[in-house]
Amino acid sequence: MSLFPLPWLLLLLLGVNNAISAVEEYQTYIIHLDHSHKPETFLTHESWHRSILNSLLSSPADDNELLLYSYNHVMHGFSARLTSSQLFEIEKSPAHLVTYPESFGKLLTTYTPKFLGLKHNSGIWPAASYGEDVIVGILDTGIWPESESFKDEGMSPVPQRWKGTCENGTAFSPSACNRKLIGARSFSKGLQAGGAGTLDRSFQATVILENGISFEGTSYFPENIFITDLHLYYGKGNTSKAICNHTTLDRNEVAGKVVLCDYSTKIEVSQQMMEVERVGAYAAIFLTDKFSSLSPDGYSIPGLLLPSASGTLLKEYVTRVRNPKVKSMKFVLTRLGGKPAPQVADFSSKGPNPISPGVLKPDIIAPGVDVLAATVPIPFIQVGNYGLVTDYALDSGTSMATPIVAGVGALLKAVHPEWSPAAVRSAMMTTAYAMDNTGTIMKSQLTGLSGTPLEFGAGHINPNKAMDPGLIYDMGLQDYIEFVCGLGYTKEQMSVLIRRTQWSCNHKSINDLNYPSITAVLTSKTRYPVTMNFSRVVTNVGNDTAVYKVHLGNIPTGMRISVKPRTLTFTRKYQNRSFVVSIELDRDFPGVIFGFLKWIDQDSHIVSSPMVAINF
Repeated sequence: MSLFPLPWLLLLLLGVNNAISAVEEYQTYIIHLDHSHKPETFLTHESWHRSILNSLLSSPADDNELLLYSYNHVMHGFSARLTSSQLFEIEKSPAHLVTYPESFGKLLTTYTPKFLGLKHNSGIWPAASYGEDVIVGILDTGIWPESESFKDEGMSPVPQRWKGTCENGTAFSPSACNRKLIGARSFSKGLQAGGAGTLDRSFQATVILENGISFEGTSYFPENIFITDLHLYYGKGNTSKAICNHTTLDRNEVAGKVVLCDYSTKIEVSQQMMEVERVGAYAAIFLTDKFSSLSPDGYSIPGLLLPSASGTLLKEYVTRVRNPKVKSMKFVLTRLGGKPAPQVADFSSKGPNPISPGVLKPDIIAPGVDVLAATVPIPFIQVGNYGLVTDYALDSGTSMATPIVAGVGALLKAVHPEWSPAAVRSAMMTTAYAMDNTGTIMKSQLTGLSGTPLEFGAGHINPNKAMDPGLIYDMGLQDYIEFVCGLGYTKEQMSVLIRRTQWSCNHKSINDLNYPSITAVLTSKTRYPVTMNFSRVVTNVGNDTAVYKVHLGNIPTGMRISVKPRTLTFTRKYQNRSFVVSIELDRDFPGVIFGFLKWIDQDSHIVSSPMVAINF
């Protein structure tokens, strides 16, 4: 498969029933201590912390009543329930550094719905009654039915039209199904192909050098800590040490310091993290130009990623100053409104479809990077001596994007129960957007360059727009039969696919499949100039009367487009109109070129389709 502010922080937000004495109220505090003051007579930090609490005036006989947690890895100190006078005693100690009162976080839902434009009071969500009683089927590699996400409290009874089953399988009992998880079956492994994009949200950490220069980089380190006044190490003069190569760092040089690891194509950031942790580094800064260089479960010590270009000033400082230091490092920062966004994720499935390149794939992209998802509650990251466990975690993958598309499809089906699956797909594709928040074509996260429909399909899903697409490209069973006929399957294979023994094939061209996208497939044998025709039929699902005019956008040099007719007039709802698109290419071209066909009416419906030419 395929985390908001980082979900494992929820582990830290457990409520505490404060005891109240007759005189003073107890409150929870986090106490930072200078560990160099720990007497050698104490074998562990925890025994020292308990001794401090036991020495307090009016301390209870059992220090367990005060001590909540002892810290000795990324920070030194403890959390405890204290009265103000007890806190005052501790703060007089020379070992005391700083005190933070307990703060409670407000639990928020994932940011993805907001990024998609979903609102509780308007748009497709309330219009669809939030998808009530719509049955959604999702293919995935497994399920954890014990998750809070599958609790059926408040759910209505299972719809009577449901004819499926809850299968008894390996480590899965039918009793795991309920009014929300209404069915589960296992199938043989299939092909995964989906489009995934980024959000405009990032998880960050900041570092300030002793000279005042500051940097902000990517970090998924899960603890809200504040590191101050640490030595900064860089293996200058030794390339292997500079890139934190395996077994090259010396514990005597590195332990307890912040380590700077230079960018190298010879080693992964995850391997650099293992090396700096091996030698006892306190924290690390990694220079890298690779996206997704370190997954959220790889931050075993405090660390952040900086682009190599941003590291110029950092390396200049660490190499010129005799005793370089980090003034501070702060973690667990969430930034919104990042640009450019969305981008096509580096792992997203790319076209063309090798079996049928004439059908554009992917159809569409949806958020699939750093999405908060239910997960099996087993330790997913080791920080110091502690394995962190969470019921929800940030995950990335096309299997994060596909449930979002399925969810939007469910909302559309609730608003338009009469729509076919093809109509739902059409509405999502023709209302998608291909521009990012900088006003340019969406970029590929992998290359940093502008993407193409072979990467983002018709564009990024736009749920509210999809509710009112104006026109749809619909298809029925015979359209799919014609498509499968053109793939060269045997009669036996056809019978299995369409679940019938009798059918007819008119051998229609793939160019006439009523798909919401248009793809011209050329080969090395194509002779230029060449013209290809594509027939389409659209159905009016908007106002009873509407006039749509054609608009062509982003047409590249060497591609000429003609559309007949150029105006479509509708006098009633569900009326059909047909048109033909001719694509003329006057010369060979590298890879892929594309433009957009848009039908626009007087009510500002914009029905957009990508037109793509590929050398296959």
